[in-house]
Amino acid sequence: MNLVELDRSLKKLRLSGMANTLEVRIRQAQADRMAGVDLISALVQDELTRRQDRLLARRIKDAEFRDTGKTLDSFDFDFNKKMNRALVFDLGAGHFVLRHEDAFFLGPPGTGKSHLAQAIGHAVIQQGHRVLYREVH
Repeated sequence: MNLVELDRSLKKLRLSGMANTLEVRIRQAQADRMAGVDLISALVQDELTRRQDRLLARRIKDAEFRDTGKTLDSFDFDFNKKMNRALVFDLGAGHFVLRHEDAFFLGPPGTGKSHLAQAIGHAVIQQGHRVLYREVH
């Protein structure tokens, strides 16, 4: 089987993560004199990474965040000194999800509620959970 046929077969098997990196990995294996098992391991890891990335992207899309760029790292805690930082990071750890609890953010406009809700949603998605984001006015 030549490279074109192998690429076609990988795509037919829905292994596009492997197919997309096949040529690069083969060159790397030749240059580094990789063992066959190391080449296969790298290709399998490429596939797993692609699938994980697609799953995260799909869950972020399904969450319907208003602004997908909001993260806990980008929240300015100095802006709202009353914000309980420990509670925010505890929510970001996702323990409330494992306890089957909801999280509601209440308060006046402009205090960071939407940013934190989306940021915590992102953190929980990274941990493998699904999120449904809704704003109520």
